[in-house]
Parts: sequence; C-alpha cells; structure tokens
Amino acid sequence: MKMRKWGLLVLTIILTFTLAACGSSKNNESSAPAASSSSPSTNASSPAPSADAKPISIKLGHGTTTKSLYHIGSEKFKELVEARTNGQITVEIYSDGTIGHDNDLVNYLKTGNVQAGMIGLEPLTSIEPKFKLINLPYIFPNRDAAYTVLDGELGAEFAQALPEKHGLRILAYFENGFRNVSNSKHEVLTPDDLKGLKIRTPQSPVSLAIFQALGANPTPMNFGELYAALEQKTVDGQENPLANIYSNNLHEVQKYISITNHMYSPMVLAISEITWKQMTPEQQAIVQEAANEARDYERKVSADEEENYIKLLEEAGVKVSKPDLAPFIEATKDVHLEFDSEYGADLYQRVLAVTQSIK
Repeated sequence: MKMRKWGLLVLTIILTFTLAACGSSKNNESSAPAASSSSPSTNASSPAPSADAKPISIKLGHGTTTKSLYHIGSEKFKELVEARTNGQITVEIYSDGTIGHDNDLVNYLKTGNVQAGMIGLEPLTSIEPKFKLINLPYIFPNRDAAYTVLDGELGAEFAQALPEKHGLRILAYFENGFRNVSNSKHEVLTPDDLKGLKIRTPQSPVSLAIFQALGANPTPMNFGELYAALEQKTVDGQENPLANIYSNNLHEVQKYISITNHMYSPMVLAISEITWKQMTPEQQAIVQEAANEARDYERKVSADEEENYIKLLEEAGVKVSKPDLAPFIEATKDVHLEFDSEYGADLYQRVLAVTQSIK
C-alpha cells in the first residue's frame, strides 16, 4: 500500500509539471504572429502588424490618369501595404484629380483631410526652397545620378523639415521622368526655336526661369487645366515627361515633341503627418518599406517604357525630334546661380559632387 501511495504521488507530480509545460508552450504560441501561407511576398525584414493596432484607411490622391506612372506606383504601394498588414491598413486610390491636383493635395495632407498623395515635386518648391535644387536644368546627367542623390542622405535632407513645418512626410521619391517640350507650331531643334512660344509650365519658379532663359513665354498653369488650354490654343505647348504626355493624351493636341531632357522630374509619395502619427511603429515600418519597394518597381517601369513611348507617339502622328542638347545646356546654365541663396551654395556643391562622379 505504501508503495502504491508513493507511486501515485510521483505520478501526480509528473502530470502537474507536464501540464504546466504544455500550458506555457501554448501561451508562447498564441502570443507570436501566425505565418500565413497565402500572404503574397511578405518581406522577412518588416515587422508583423500588431493584432491590437487600430485599422487605418488611407485615401491616396493623384492628378493623372489610371494609365500614368503616378497610378502604377500608387497601385503597387496599395498592394504591398494591404498584403503586409493583412488588410489592417487599406489604401483607396483617387486618380484624375478627383480629390484634388498637386497643390490641393499638399494642403489637404497638412490637415489630414487626405491621408496620402502622389505629388509632383514642383509644388513643394514653394514651401521648401531646397527642392528647387533638384529641379535645376541638367543637374542630373542620368537616372543613376538622380537615384543616388534622392535615395541617400541628401534626399532625406531636402525633406527633413516637412513633417514639423508643413504637416506632411515624404515616404519615397518616385519617377516622373526627364521633361521634354511639345508644341503645336513647329519643330524645336535649338533654343531659338522656342522664342515667342507660349509654353505651359508647372507653378514652379525654376521651371519659369528655365523657359525664360530659353526665350519662350512660360505660362504657369494647373495640370488639370492643361489639355483644354492646348486644345483651345490658349498656350502653344507644354513640357512634361513622355509618360505623362502619352498617358494624359496631350499628344492629341500637339504636333511636335523635342527630347530636351531639360529637367529630371521626380514625384513623391507623401503621407499626412497626422496619419503617420496614428500608426504604430510596426505599421510605420511596413508602410515605409512598401513605399521603397513600390518606388523601385515604378522606376523600372518608367525606364523600360521610355523608348516605347517614343514609338507610340510617332505612331500617333507626332513628330519626335532629338536635338543636340549642348545649346540648351549653355542657354540655361545661369539658372543654376539664380536660386543658390535659397538652398545654399554648400548643398549645391555637395549634390554636384555626387552627380559628376556618376557617368
């Protein structure tokens, strides 16, 4: 009997420790995020969203069509964010200026009425003068030079004051492309061919300075008004990357395009600082990583499609010319000196050191 009692006591002790260990194991499993085999391309470096974080809905606006690079980049960002947060953060895209064009979106982001925007860089030059440096004519000899500047410490320095001073945050610099001139009057092969032409530009001091230096009559105008202005001959021409010209059907009301590449034109994916602060650190990390990956994807599409846009434009009946750029570079070189008091000669030299080292 004593042996049986001792045996029962030992068995009870063993069972108690076994159950405690199992309970501890189950508790550890329930606190860890479960891996989903159906989740698309989740990057291991991004933290999993916290299960108790609040759902966030993001309205993302842009002013161009659903065929544009703006939309392609926005859609990729939406896909990545929603997949990696398991739908905890949703992104609703509003194209064609339905909730505002660039200048409107900048203002809406400040108040949080719109949570995100894919915005051309030019409107930001009016609130942060450092961005004018990026818009200088021929400052970037090629895409690699632009990417090196924008994705590194210099790109972060340009944007560092925006969250505190203006209520918006740049997540990543996307690519609109190198800008080119179109018009309805005649072929443009030299700066002299631009003299007297009324050319629509963005509402950007640097754009105005470039076309004044080239002898044109620059006319700032909201992008949403551009097609009608070209069609009604309010302006003779405009300047935009080829992707923007084709995807927004501007070639329907223009006869000539010259590949001047006078300005590298990034666009930015910006988020309202109000929305950013509503996110947990884990959500912020996922959103930032998604923005970087969407940027790289959109840039590749932009570079791969450039020659195809020339072909499509020529097939549509537009005369596409490739002038010697040396006279254009010479005519606009003084624009580099015009704004240095606003962004500082030191910053200009640092950017130049990077761009001139990349061939």
